[in-house]
Amino acid sequence: MRDYIPKSCGLPDALANQVVWLVKDYERMKLEYDNAIWDSPDPPDGQPRGGNTGDPTSREGMKRAELSRKLKAIEQSKLEIPEPYREGIWNNILYRTPYLVGVTGPDRTTFWKHKSKFLYKVAERLFWI
Repeated sequence: MRDYIPKSCGLPDALANQVVWLVKDYERMKLEYDNAIWDSPDPPDGQPRGGNTGDPTSREGMKRAELSRKLKAIEQSKLEIPEPYREGIWNNILYRTPYLVGVTGPDRTTFWKHKSKFLYKVAERLFWI
């Protein structure tokens, strides 16, 4: 099954795909963000060193700040989805599960509308648009 990105999203196709795959990568980014503080540099390998002075602490800090920025954009945008649709849209993007559309439930177009807004908000919060 392919990832359906609504045309009403208002994003160019390439950017919309980039946002969808960023959201799909949420769990890995969250795990990497949580474990970044426990990472340690590689042990010395006995090879001669270059003239540059490494700064692994700064590098890890910059990496963690970038992950934090992306995670915050996704989480804040997720909170703007109305509660009845939030879990369905989240599971549809991450796990490709179909929307729970029933006789008494909301129509599929309602889910698409909220998914479009969610993707647009993530891109907007990351200053990609």
